[in-house]
Amino acid sequence: MLAQLVSPCGRYLMNWPDLRYLGIVGRKGRIPTWFNFIENNFLSSFSSSLLLPLYFINSSFTLASPCLLDHTVKDYHFYPQWAINLDSATQTSSVGRVCITYKKQNSAIMSHWLPVSTSADERTYNPCPGCALNIPALSRKFAIKQRCNSEKCFFNVILSETVGYPTRNAKVFAAYLPITLSTSWSYATSLALVHLTNSLLSASPSLSPFFKDRIEDDVLPPSVQSLYTDGSFHPAKESLPSSMTSAWIALDNDGLILESSSMHLSSCFPSALRSEIFAVLLGLSALSHDFSISIYTDCSQVISLWTRLVITPFSLKLLQEPNHLLWLSIRQLIMDRNLKVDLIKVPAHGDDIYNIQADSLAKDAHSFLQPTVLPSAFCYAPCLLTFNSLPIDVNIHHFLRSIADARALLSFCSMARFTALGSPSLFDWAGIYFCLSQIKGFASHKNGRPEFWIFCIKLLLDMCLP
Repeated sequence: MLAQLVSPCGRYLMNWPDLRYLGIVGRKGRIPTWFNFIENNFLSSFSSSLLLPLYFINSSFTLASPCLLDHTVKDYHFYPQWAINLDSATQTSSVGRVCITYKKQNSAIMSHWLPVSTSADERTYNPCPGCALNIPALSRKFAIKQRCNSEKCFFNVILSETVGYPTRNAKVFAAYLPITLSTSWSYATSLALVHLTNSLLSASPSLSPFFKDRIEDDVLPPSVQSLYTDGSFHPAKESLPSSMTSAWIALDNDGLILESSSMHLSSCFPSALRSEIFAVLLGLSALSHDFSISIYTDCSQVISLWTRLVITPFSLKLLQEPNHLLWLSIRQLIMDRNLKVDLIKVPAHGDDIYNIQADSLAKDAHSFLQPTVLPSAFCYAPCLLTFNSLPIDVNIHHFLRSIADARALLSFCSMARFTALGSPSLFDWAGIYFCLSQIKGFASHKNGRPEFWIFCIKLLLDMCLP
């Protein structure tokens, strides 16, 4: 969810008007409590929209659709377009209107507008009365002189360093009045920076990527041709906690086992499917760059999800999936190391000797000690949200709802009606919460206000009345 709310660079929380303009939230109504919660808990300070470093998001996972200039306009023709220019030489940004373009020369004439304040959320601009950027000869051109009476400052820009400013049509009148655009300066600058940086990276392959591999030493030799992966899961019992393990076996063309590995996994969000996905992830992390590999697994669900979450282009719906951090890690590994992976289904509990051996390794790993490192150490996802040092690998909407319900239950438990009876340990709060949550309306949320509080107010009134 957070990837939809942050700036294209992934470091700033967008303001509510920008989200409305982009159609991410509704155009009517007040700001909901969940957005206020994010502002109060995810930002580095109350006076800044900068996120805490923990919540930075890779720009490839944000809603960064660039606003490009209309390149169908003929050269030398007057056609004003609101734009933002990022000068690579001076490392400065300028907002204004591109008036006349010269595509063959990769240049354009742009008017200069200044924000009315220094706020990052500013969206209102005044025409620049004249500054060091101004080239007086440009304002004497016939088309500009006739149609740009309210603008005084014009300068040349490089087209490849200029993109459109995301806004609806904003006409300029000759009254020197300020113009209010649809999006803030911070959003437009972030969007331009991400687009121009990506264009530069694609044009210069020699530039190093933003994200580096987490594992530097590659384990498997180039002769490896296939991997067999398997996971094992033991649910919690009366005296034993749940346990997850995974294992993989690496083979060459002749079927010779070159390497194998098994691991006892952290019991964070334990499930049989998670252990199977982890096995694939750990196998991929042992491969070097530009590897072609066939992975054999007996889990048909992994293959089905692989087709939907890895092969297809990235979609924000992936963030709503359980184990999305593992799938993001797999996508990141494949992209960073240029891996070519083919997933193949093998019958479960069949006569495939390699699958049997991988299954045996995974089951034996239950006797190993649990890893002492945090679960995040095995995560290669470009964005990682944590809670009490544990990665949140479930639907973030459901997670925040659970936190809100837990806080509501805590307030409920602290009411004087119950504390007057004795220690809170006298009550089975888990059982009480389960029973109350089965009542329709108790755990439901409308406009950020749980109807649970209606029940609390009823108890409060009972206490006040004789």
